Amino acid sequence: MTTSILPLSLLAGAVRLDDSQPGWTLLDRCGDPESGRTFTTRIPFDRGFGSIPVVHVGISGFDMDNGDNARLEVNVTSVDPEGFGVELRTWWNSRLWSVRLNWLAIGH
Repeated sequence: MTTSILPLSLLAGAVRLDDSQPGWTLLDRCGDPESGRTFTTRIPFDRGFGSIPVVHVGISGFDMDNGDNARLEVNVTSVDPEGFGVELRTWWNSRLWSVRLNWLAIGH
């Protein structure tokens, strides 16, 4: 049995998302514990992949209102060879000023 591993391409980056961006609703208060707020954006790659890569995202920092609980979810969405989407979500009375993310994309 033979196994072939194609050369992998790696891209990495860091991004800061904050209240200066259009559509940022993560500072709004919401009295309903079940109600959430989301912010989505697209992160382009410096160069494209030949196929859809695997993307890993990690939180490297955030600025959240200290009067409330720190509630934050980060999801990767819509991955394609040219980039990926990021969705930030918080809920109830949590207020988020900014998030710093590091990401790594692995593919061919």
